[in-house]
Amino acid sequence: MRLKTCILAVSFVSMSAAAGAQTVAEFYKGRNLSLLVGSDIGGGYDVYSRTLARHWGRHIPGNPSIVVQNMPGANGVTMMNHLVNAAPRDGSVVGATFGADLTEPLIDQGKYTKYDPREVAWIGNIAPQYNTCFVGKNSKIKTLDDAMKHETLVAAGGANSNAAVTANVYNTLIGTKFKPILGYSSNALILAIERGETDGTCLSYDTLIASQPDAVARGAFNWLIVLNDKPIAELPGTPAATQFARTEEERQSLELLIARNLMGRPFAAAKQVPADRLEALRTSFFETLKDPAYLEEAKAQKMTVSPADHVAMEKMIAGVYKIPSHIVQRIIDLTK
Repeated sequence: MRLKTCILAVSFVSMSAAAGAQTVAEFYKGRNLSLLVGSDIGGGYDVYSRTLARHWGRHIPGNPSIVVQNMPGANGVTMMNHLVNAAPRDGSVVGATFGADLTEPLIDQGKYTKYDPREVAWIGNIAPQYNTCFVGKNSKIKTLDDAMKHETLVAAGGANSNAAVTANVYNTLIGTKFKPILGYSSNALILAIERGETDGTCLSYDTLIASQPDAVARGAFNWLIVLNDKPIAELPGTPAATQFARTEEERQSLELLIARNLMGRPFAAAKQVPADRLEALRTSFFETLKDPAYLEEAKAQKMTVSPADHVAMEKMIAGVYKIPSHIVQRIIDLTK
């Protein structure tokens, strides 16, 4: 019996050593790597992720096939909760989530979020986002001043979706009269405007460019405001949100929300992924973003590619967690 136990122990050690000796290329060769996307099919996050997936596998040792799986819900939180707490942690699963999900646990305080962004293995970010509120050309609302005087219907997903949160914050901080209309999927927001069900919505500019290039090209929208501390080149003449701040507290509140957009297209893995596989994912991610074939496809789809690495992401998260608690509480109160 003792001999049998010894043999089993030796066998276990041998198998563990063999697993530990497995190279990154050996692990990924012939394997499917699952890329979970925290949004619906057809939205901006989905388009960015599927474009990346068509090229990323060539740069990962072992050249795995990348299979995109949509896991929408709670503005990306459903996917992040699954990635951190339930998905395999061996490097075979990565996630593409919303920029807001880097800071959402600070504001949500564990109500829906079941992860700490400081304990996530961030891979990298494709580009920042500039959140805008805009209306259709047929709306009676034409300018931000109109939206401050008249009720403006805004298409949104859930109560904690980007559009709903942004609209409610602007109502309090700068005096708009946005009214979120809930229940729309990501790719139904623009349909709601075209059908006249709502006046407009609040959405990332680059998401709109990626998912609705024809509508933008034909001038189908009037831009009201951009959530940033300065105007952006892509939307000349569109006012930046911070210029309407009346107090230092309002400015800091807006800057917390702006931080939610700076890492607009983040990719992540579980913290427990082996170090060599995580490093390979990070390195290959940035190699892909320099790949001429990827860049050609991204350009054709009018995508923004201005990456940041995991160090920049971690720095931003750490900075947000240093924001005074009373400012955070103000945002919590505004986003309930």
